[in-house]
Amino acid sequence: DNSIVGENSILYPNTILYKDVEIGNNCVIDAGCVIGADGFGLIQDNDISYNIPHIGKVLIGDYVTIGSNTCIDRGTIDDTIIEDNVKIDNMVQIAHNVKINNNCVIAGQVGIAGSTVLYENVKIGGGASIIDNLEIGKNSVILGNSFVWKNIKENSFISGDPAEDHKLRLKKIATLNRIIEKNK
Repeated sequence: DNSIVGENSILYPNTILYKDVEIGNNCVIDAGCVIGADGFGLIQDNDISYNIPHIGKVLIGDYVTIGSNTCIDRGTIDDTIIEDNVKIDNMVQIAHNVKINNNCVIAGQVGIAGSTVLYENVKIGGGASIIDNLEIGKNSVILGNSFVWKNIKENSFISGDPAEDHKLRLKKIATLNRIIEKNK
């Protein structure tokens, strides 16, 4: 209900669109995607967890590619937004209220938790995890398998668990290796 698919956009088999999903022009949505399901929003009462209804939309811009078996949750109240020219690989989880700005590239098995914002031209390597309510600055690169737990400034190049500046991380590892070798 109330979903729109733009001109020249292709939805491959077994893609599911829930209500209130808007997909722009010239998009490719690969097989098995689920777009617009409720997010993982819960409230507890007397130690029992209850799902919170999600009433936001999913808004996808133009020239977006979404790989197979990717899930994009609808917003809780506000919308989940993916702007133009975003490229998303297979098996990516995008939670409720996430905003992904223009020209971002996200590799497979990335998980982005709720209400996180990726600014323009962010690149994320496979298997990276980003917790909720963060801001990832424009032109930043997050290497694969990184765990992002705090805001990232623009033009950053980060890696690791916990994620930090990649060059600093390499220096720490080299220093630690020298200490270990020296004390053998």
